[in-house]
Amino acid sequence: MSTFGTQLRHYRSELKLSQPEFAEQVGIEQSYLSKLENDKSVPSNDTFRSILTALNLTICDFMEPLKHSVDKARLINVPDIEAWYKQQSNKQFIKQRSLIYIAILLSALGCAMFYLGHQEKLFNTKFYEYKSYGVVKDNEPDGIFHDWRTLLVEQSSEKIDAKRREMISRHDFKFIISADYKGFSFVESDEQGRRLYSLTSKTPVIKSHKGHVWLEFIGILLLVVGAGLITFESKLTRQH
Repeated sequence: MSTFGTQLRHYRSELKLSQPEFAEQVGIEQSYLSKLENDKSVPSNDTFRSILTALNLTICDFMEPLKHSVDKARLINVPDIEAWYKQQSNKQFIKQRSLIYIAILLSALGCAMFYLGHQEKLFNTKFYEYKSYGVVKDNEPDGIFHDWRTLLVEQSSEKIDAKRREMISRHDFKFIISADYKGFSFVESDEQGRRLYSLTSKTPVIKSHKGHVWLEFIGILLLVVGAGLITFESKLTRQH
């Protein structure tokens, strides 16, 4: 793990400067620079600023590798470094709080979505089935397929049988599944005339909707992600 001295030596070597040359630029004795590079001393605040100027680095550039350094206890004696550590600690705190808020939001959203999916609250699952027996001609009443017998002028068995066969031959069943209740019956136009659709049952047909399954799945996924973020945040807290 990096220390202040190893960082200083590394950046000085990158500039290809000897200790005497770099000490002259900083304005310190070579022996003092040697102590700094061997972690036998820490710089004063003014010396630290001079070192950063000579290296042409910001405090963040220099200190980032030392964020978790074992050297921290000594380095916080330098005011600028102490302020930098406090700033990093505040940033970390804000990041951790943000993770908690996001985790809570995701968990709450996951619970809400799972509830909506499980209780089937969002998408319609009640449908009404309507049935049409066939096409009604222009000169016939809408209920001809149900009332044909009462409309016969002659009620002889021959006429009734003939009419029954005719109506059976005209049977062309069609069904409509509607999410809206259209009443006990309704009429729709057809290419060959019109059709009377009648409700097959007063009790609506219950059909599951894939949307609710997806809501449950996404809800569980968000809950897992939220729990994972909370676990991750707690590890970060222990580390810091």
